[in-house]
Amino acid sequence: MLTTDILRAALKTALAATHAGPPALPSNPFFGVGPISDGSTDEVDRRLRRLEFEHWLHATYRKTDDRGNDIGGYTVSELARSMHRGEPADSILLDMMRSIHRYFGLPVLNRLAVGLGGGHSGFTTCIQHLMTLNDPDQQVYIDTPAPESDHNNPAGFFRQSWATQITDLCRLSRNGTTKRLHFSNNEGSIPSANTLEELGIRLFIGVGHETTGATSYTAAEVAGLLEWLARDPAGRHAIIDATSLLGAMPWPVNLISEVMAKCCLFMPLQKAIGGVSGYFTASFTPQALAQIERNIATPSWAIPRQLSLTVPQDPTRPLSSPRSIEQGPFYDAGTDRMTGGVINTFSLLAFAETTFGLRQIEQHIGPASALNARSTSNRAAVESWVADNPLFTFSVIDPEKRGTAVTLLQVNDPEFKELHARILTRAKQLLGQTGITHPNGRHEAGLGAALYLNAFPGMPGDFRAWIGGVRETADIHALLDNLHYAWLRAKVLVIAEELVARGEQVPDPVIPAHPIATVDTSLAESCAKLAAILGGIATSATPTQTELYARYATRVQELTHELQQLTYESSSTVSL
Repeated sequence: MLTTDILRAALKTALAATHAGPPALPSNPFFGVGPISDGSTDEVDRRLRRLEFEHWLHATYRKTDDRGNDIGGYTVSELARSMHRGEPADSILLDMMRSIHRYFGLPVLNRLAVGLGGGHSGFTTCIQHLMTLNDPDQQVYIDTPAPESDHNNPAGFFRQSWATQITDLCRLSRNGTTKRLHFSNNEGSIPSANTLEELGIRLFIGVGHETTGATSYTAAEVAGLLEWLARDPAGRHAIIDATSLLGAMPWPVNLISEVMAKCCLFMPLQKAIGGVSGYFTASFTPQALAQIERNIATPSWAIPRQLSLTVPQDPTRPLSSPRSIEQGPFYDAGTDRMTGGVINTFSLLAFAETTFGLRQIEQHIGPASALNARSTSNRAAVESWVADNPLFTFSVIDPEKRGTAVTLLQVNDPEFKELHARILTRAKQLLGQTGITHPNGRHEAGLGAALYLNAFPGMPGDFRAWIGGVRETADIHALLDNLHYAWLRAKVLVIAEELVARGEQVPDPVIPAHPIATVDTSLAESCAKLAAILGGIATSATPTQTELYARYATRVQELTHELQQLTYESSSTVSL
């Protein structure tokens, strides 16, 4: 029972602990499901990165005349009009696939598929191609609890969705059966090689780790999976959702190399490296490709054309012709070519941004091994911080099972258990842009420190955050300090609300300084207009630049004069 005295004492303690004001902000507030961004730290950084990308794109993808002479580069404006056939589309697609295959160290014999649709549709596509109902010997193991089971009852739909999707495929298909499906009792767990063998498993599906469960596979689990595969390479396959696992593998280098070589990996890159989502890539071993060919000869289900990895060998007989991967949407590293194209219109800019993003990461962070190492370091940073801040605990108890891409924390404030949910809601409002309003009507502005830290329904945790290798370790520390601060400030608010509801008087809460830089609107608009004009001229083809200079010279002079005046007039109010 929270007495008035307990509430007042806790209020005093929380106010004292937050008196100095908010901690330093992370460079990027997007700690949600994954970066799904270009990693920019602010508007200026984003525009500079965009400018660098546009210059790179213009220099990399060139136009030629009928004799093969260079006649200039493609502009972003031209590519934004979605020329998804011919050049430069073919080169942009090939460059992206080549870069992904090389950067993540995939072996030459493993082919990399590409498709549109992102997470759920992409991973389902992989499963549909590797799983069959027509082979009674193919037992399937899924590393997540069965839907609507005792182990999964508290979970919401999204957390159960992969298990549900696989179950629906099997039970709703003609002559379907779910009897060959085996589910884990825990999220993201791999049985031993002997257990998988005793169950007769022929296909392992890994989806319960990192994004879903905030867990990682242990080195022992991975070694066991690889041993199981090695006992029958042609007849056993593993397809793993590497959406978050990519660049966040905390195992010895030899194990990581074997996983990349011997497992099929589903890899939409917007979480591993950031960037625009909406497409996926998937790596398949030679043995898995052979399995796909067998499965498609006697298909268990229809696969939408835009998601199919196989193509009719005789294009004039799309219904009756045998289908094959040979003209599918794959990158073949052995011949350095795409064996087929992408069905439906894709964004050239999204693909080019991935290639550019990989090169930026390689330049600033290093190879994929550096991403893996930094993810592990970030997990260690969280563990060190939690050890010094007993208000927080890990939802995943086993240290080796804790995710290196996703961490899940819960607040250990048992005295305020009955107010826990209210404080948590207010803390997340303060962490974002919404802010919180105290009982006296005073508004405390949002920190803009971290957005969308929600744990999946049914998961034992309060804050779920992305800590993968694309994040600086300093950002992880800043995130955690802001979580602590936001909880205490939210606690101040909720306690004050409780006291007011009991008819008690509460002190006027001091709102810690949270300076927000303000810029005159006219100054901002003039800057944007001048940047747009000069940027457009700079990225245009050389013969056109002279014409554009002449066309916009007067406007440039006018804007320059406006900026001089506005800067002088606003110098006392602008915070830079």
